[in-house]
Amino acid sequence: MYGRNIGRRTLDFGHEGILYRNSFIMYDRDTESLWVHTTGECIKGKLKGRQLQFIPSSVTSWGAWKKSHPKSLVLEGKKARGFMGTFSLSPERAARFGLSIGQGDDVKLYPVSELTKRRVIHDRFGKEGVVVFFDKDDLHGTAWRSGDHRFSWNGKQIVDAKGRAWDMMIGLPVGADDDSEKLDPLAATMWLTKRWTGFYPRSTVWAPKER
Repeated sequence: MYGRNIGRRTLDFGHEGILYRNSFIMYDRDTESLWVHTTGECIKGKLKGRQLQFIPSSVTSWGAWKKSHPKSLVLEGKKARGFMGTFSLSPERAARFGLSIGQGDDVKLYPVSELTKRRVIHDRFGKEGVVVFFDKDDLHGTAWRSGDHRFSWNGKQIVDAKGRAWDMMIGLPVGADDDSEKLDPLAATMWLTKRWTGFYPRSTVWAPKER
């Protein structure tokens, strides 16, 4: 998910109908520049080199989303036909994916195969402490700036150092009545690992440290 603003322009996008490195291409109707949907980068046209800004979002089941966001509304739309209208992160396919954080050349990938084993990964990204979560039941991941928090999986739920349960769909303790402890979200998106390494061959794929 991206913001549509470039400077003072608010862009309106369409699907160009071509692929670039196996990623579909968008065009903006204002300048007819071409944009890569997986990276948000403009690769041709008047806005070449410009970058759309990621907006933190989640790909998850409606049931999981509704549980954490009970007042959510749904934007109705028409489902596209064919493969462009369907996304399936099934348990059988999950190991082919990773959760990517960051943008531009500064990105890092957390393989779903590792996330399903741990559910929680504390890491450093640049100069910041980050924490990456994965729900292997609903097959969705989120990433947050960890601050002073330390989290773990107790076999049933995500808990902090005080033993409090957290809802990592929204980055708050379960039952919190205000946002005073809300974690700061990082833009994170699911990628096919093979496709991600094609775009970012020199970037880091997370792996457990050898002991």
